[in-house]
Amino acid sequence: MAMSLLGETLDIHAGGVDLMFPHHEDEIAQSEAATGKPFAHFWCHGEFLLTDGAKMAKRVGNVSTVADLKSEGVSAAALRHFVFSTHYRKQLNLSGAALEASTEAVRRVGDFADRLGRERAGNAALAEAADTLVVEATAAFGDDLNAPRALGALFEFINAAHRALDAKGTDPHALARARDAFRQVDAVLDLVPDRGNDDSELGTWVSGQLAERTAARGRRDFGEADRIRKVLEEKGIAIEDSPSGTRWKKVH
Repeated sequence: MAMSLLGETLDIHAGGVDLMFPHHEDEIAQSEAATGKPFAHFWCHGEFLLTDGAKMAKRVGNVSTVADLKSEGVSAAALRHFVFSTHYRKQLNLSGAALEASTEAVRRVGDFADRLGRERAGNAALAEAADTLVVEATAAFGDDLNAPRALGALFEFINAAHRALDAKGTDPHALARARDAFRQVDAVLDLVPDRGNDDSELGTWVSGQLAERTAARGRRDFGEADRIRKVLEEKGIAIEDSPSGTRWKKVH
């Protein structure tokens, strides 16, 4: 099956550590005996997945599927962040706290992506941070797919970029370098959450609430404006006022 899709020699073959012997050794023996060529250039054997510290197993009844996590509100981006937070050769522990941390992490990535899209110029510090990100992330990916190291480089870049953008700048080329560096790394990690799938009814409701709040502020009824903000916060909606208008986002 693999050869029909990928050829006689695979670039990367992945699997669990429990399959190294005898399953993968059998694959090598069968395939190389048939073709006379190496079966795979690289082997990536992942450690076991734990659930709250215990090995995940059907017989134990602690298996969580992707569908289960999706139904619990865990986004694809958050799940990717969770998986990348531990090197594939180390055991990965699935827990509510870990998933919450990953959900918050990708929210930060999404917020940064939004800001990077809104900015109009950067500065030397932003360009330097972008170059550092590309160097560090490339080295991490080339170091036995060291995703945790790449994640660290990405969030260091995000922090440095926020500081640089807060300091303002007039160089559009620096901003372009930052966008390109971020795009290159996220093309591998894919951590920007898909906010295009937000409930359309929720979006319509929020827009209506914001319109009422704007009207209340216009007539200087700040008590009503504060009440509407509180209602939005209770629904998990954070708002941010700016000269260009009011933006909103889901925070939970």
